[in-house]
Amino acid sequence: MFGRSSRKKAIRHDEITAFLGAGTQYNGQFDFQGTVRIDGGVNGDITSDGTLVLGEEGFVEGRIRVGTLISNGRITGDVEASIRVTLNKTAHMEGNICAPSIVIEEGAIINGMMSMEYEPRTPIPQQTGDSGQ
Repeated sequence: MFGRSSRKKAIRHDEITAFLGAGTQYNGQFDFQGTVRIDGGVNGDITSDGTLVLGEEGFVEGRIRVGTLISNGRITGDVEASIRVTLNKTAHMEGNICAPSIVIEEGAIINGMMSMEYEPRTPIPQQTGDSGQ
């Protein structure tokens, strides 16, 4: 009634579903769906299968595990992405990156190791002292 629909709107992965503005600070575990833009700061781990966009004034101190990361800001911590990591020219990264696709624009700063793995890491089986003879 009055133009409101009782059906929930489906989340589109190409539109921003949440925004953390400049000057805003979030402390703790940050989980989301869809696409989130952060222009403020997050102290804690971020987990999602969606897209994280970090603005020029944005910063994250913690582990990031997302589908796609597009960074223009500062990150201190390791990043794992199942699809892609893009570090634009204003990005500053202190930590390791693991993603099947990594794009680094000239001017981005990275202090850490990079790994481009397509398959999830599997633990190496423990060898026992018994050789079976």
